[in-house]
Amino acid sequence: MKKDPFVAKKILPRDITQFISELALLLETDISTVEALNIVQQDQEKPAMHQLIGAIQTDVENDMSLAESWAKYPQYFEPFLVEMLREGELQNNLRATLNKLVEYRDSMGVSDSDLSERIVASSSYFWAVFAVIFLVASILLIYVVPVFADMFSSFGGELPGLTQLVVNLSDFFVAYWIPILIVFLGLVVFMRVKRDSVKVYSPVFGHLYRKIMLVRSWRTCAFMLSNQASLTRAIEAAAQAVHNPVYAKLLQQVNQQLAEDITLPEALKKVGFPEKVIHAAAVGIKTKQLDKLLDKVADIYTKQLYRVTEPTIRIFNLAAIILLGSIVGLLVLAMYLPIFWMGSVI
Repeated sequence: MKKDPFVAKKILPRDITQFISELALLLETDISTVEALNIVQQDQEKPAMHQLIGAIQTDVENDMSLAESWAKYPQYFEPFLVEMLREGELQNNLRATLNKLVEYRDSMGVSDSDLSERIVASSSYFWAVFAVIFLVASILLIYVVPVFADMFSSFGGELPGLTQLVVNLSDFFVAYWIPILIVFLGLVVFMRVKRDSVKVYSPVFGHLYRKIMLVRSWRTCAFMLSNQASLTRAIEAAAQAVHNPVYAKLLQQVNQQLAEDITLPEALKKVGFPEKVIHAAAVGIKTKQLDKLLDKVADIYTKQLYRVTEPTIRIFNLAAIILLGSIVGLLVLAMYLPIFWMGSVI
């Protein structure tokens, strides 16, 4: 696989949308594509975007079409958008096509940037807290607790139940710290390898990610249908737009069902899509307004996302802080509890 030269520079979806929008606006003035790219490039404040647009400009100067250049960067330009651009160039209709792409990406802005970034940030915060809990607990159990345990044992007597539990846990950590570390690192690797599945099915943020996937997929499908694409082509484009292999596989299963002459509502039901989407598909096909109905479904889920995302993130972050404080607090309390009982022990 070709290494992405911009991967470390964090080009966001909104950066690509802004680039296409500015390019479309400049081409309205009848300047050449190379000149328009040069102007847009010089106006970029983010170095990564400056490099990307410069690379595209170089390609176009070397007689490569704009679509061919975009195709080199599928992580920023989805294949179905590249195909639409290619058709626009062949029909000498580049400006109108770019305007359509801008309209599409603007409609996707909510799910592709703001909400997704907030959820990713909150998920990262959770794993950072989890790592801190593991590190602090390990240090206390392996290095601090044994010192206290030796000190308490010299006084004789029975330790408080909580303290004895922590001492037993410390003995376990000291005896098996290598397997515990291996399990922890294995969990980290597993989460990295299966991150797409974790996003979709995680108990805390999974329902939010699934709604984002619904918005992306059906907004894309509606856009493609409104531009005279076939239903299977529209769903294929939706699978590209979600940027999640797990969810894309569900959409591909829908297309497989359609290839077997199963209706769209039945296919959606078999794959496991929400009843709201199934009902919209049935009504849309019946009224021959499938694109509009799917767009309405995307609007509904977008409003739901706005309502539930922020409260969910706030509650989750608060719970993470409480969990960290509780675990560390219990360990410290367990160590100091015998001191309060020292008189009875002596």
